[in-house]
Amino acid sequence: MRRRIPLKASTVQIGKVAILVLVLLRLSVGWHFFKEGAAKMDGGFSSTGFLSSAKGPFSGGFQAMLWDNDGKIRLCYQSSRPSQPGGWSEPSYNTKAVADHWRAYQADVIAYQRLEGDWAKKAAGIVKRRVDQLNEFFKVKHDDVIKLFNQMERREKQLQTEAMSGVTSLRAQGLQLENEIRSGRATMLASIDLIWEGLERELNALGTRAPLPLGKINAPAIAASQLDRFIPWFDIIVGLGLLLGLCTQVVALAAAGFLLSVILSQFPGSAGAQPTYYQAIEMCALLVIAFAGAGKYVSLDSILGHCCCCRKHTAKSENQTEEKE
Repeated sequence: MRRRIPLKASTVQIGKVAILVLVLLRLSVGWHFFKEGAAKMDGGFSSTGFLSSAKGPFSGGFQAMLWDNDGKIRLCYQSSRPSQPGGWSEPSYNTKAVADHWRAYQADVIAYQRLEGDWAKKAAGIVKRRVDQLNEFFKVKHDDVIKLFNQMERREKQLQTEAMSGVTSLRAQGLQLENEIRSGRATMLASIDLIWEGLERELNALGTRAPLPLGKINAPAIAASQLDRFIPWFDIIVGLGLLLGLCTQVVALAAAGFLLSVILSQFPGSAGAQPTYYQAIEMCALLVIAFAGAGKYVSLDSILGHCCCCRKHTAKSENQTEEKE
């Protein structure tokens, strides 16, 4: 007669296998995060590509972390406006805001580098020459700039039209227009960036102190440069936390939230969105680690928890002994 295995023994056996799987899952995900963080530390990580390629309803929030991602500030963009009678004016450009920003930077450099007399006059001459160079650029590229602005406004209107998201042919046309905008804008910004960089370099060359960085107009509260410093350390800390099993639940939830933000940046079903299957799978694995108690086994959390329990038990025993006495 076949011997029946007690339910209790079977449950214990399954529990051991589940514990082993949880520990292996925690270690493998932790190792992946640690290696990613170490690679980003060594490779000069930049979040610019990740933020600029965001797609879907949340793309604006991600791209807002990139200063002048649409190029409107450096291109001195002025939107089209209603005109009389009953029409709309063409979009245009105005370099006044950039010129004022450069003059304010000139004053900062003069004070920082302690420039006086002829050196201060040279600084003013550099700014004037660079402003004239910027104006000349727009004069030469006038038709191309206005064409680009019209394309940008047309694309913005398309994105605001709900019908665009449901018609495949229109979606393809929108993506084609977006690629044309990106290509034309990149060419123009490359030339304009050289003017900005030349201004910063020439002004700082007048002094002997370390260069004073040229600030940004309307810089975002959370900039991509801050993320570039934060994300590698975040990955390493998450990786170490999972490998050591320290604050496992908190670390796993933080990592799952980070991966959720990656998924939202490429919102499923959005035009041009990249697949995020791997991130979704790893996010689910982290949720399992967090809520299945993966930090209770072969971890610093289990050791610390055991020590705390022993202290509580010892204190309770001492109190009971004192009461009996």
